[in-house]
Amino acid sequence: MTIDPEKKTCVLCNTEGDYYVMGSAFVAGSPDLDTRPPETRRSALFTEVQRCPGCGYCTADVSEAKPGAEEMVKSPEYRRQLDDDTFPYLANEFLCMAMVHRAANDYAGSTWALVRAAWACDDENNAAKARTCRSKAADMIALAEEHGQSIAKQEGASTAILVEILRRSGRRDDARKAIAQRPHAQAEEGIVAVLRYQERLIEQGDTDCHTMAEAFGDDDGASDNGG
Repeated sequence: MTIDPEKKTCVLCNTEGDYYVMGSAFVAGSPDLDTRPPETRRSALFTEVQRCPGCGYCTADVSEAKPGAEEMVKSPEYRRQLDDDTFPYLANEFLCMAMVHRAANDYAGSTWALVRAAWACDDENNAAKARTCRSKAADMIALAEEHGQSIAKQEGASTAILVEILRRSGRRDDARKAIAQRPHAQAEEGIVAVLRYQERLIEQGDTDCHTMAEAFGDDDGASDNGG
């Protein structure tokens, strides 16, 4: 994996900062059920968000403005989250990024920022805050769909991801309902297999991390993969 340094100027406050951008990455293994990639990309999560050292603007690229970003970054809600010491530092960056997306009415983008905040909590073994982030992500999916936005392109993939997020946040009943209420007859065989695997995990009360390989029967047992 290569990670390259870059100097960028914040579009909101003109502060110059040093940032890291992921270049090439070798990936070996199976992604998690919520699409988190295996190593080496897994360790490069910090490259997916940039935090301006001046104003605290958190986004994928601080040199690019998003609608409503300036007002959001100045808001009390944003300032509280930016330095909330009950969350890991990186999780706060993604949670603020989610707010920036929300202000721009990009609810799908906000969902994925919240999921990444959960991953950051997983990496710090903060299970309680990871559940909080996932629960927020599940609610954001509903908001995205109300506005005609999808978090995935493939037929049935949005349902599979929603179910995973709900299961890992401990919302078992909501996960069951998502499977029962959302049509996936046209979904590809792989997605149907994932949903069937999810049904087993839900009935077992399992809220741990599992991989696509496990869902497809390519891995022995159902083990915790560390978030």
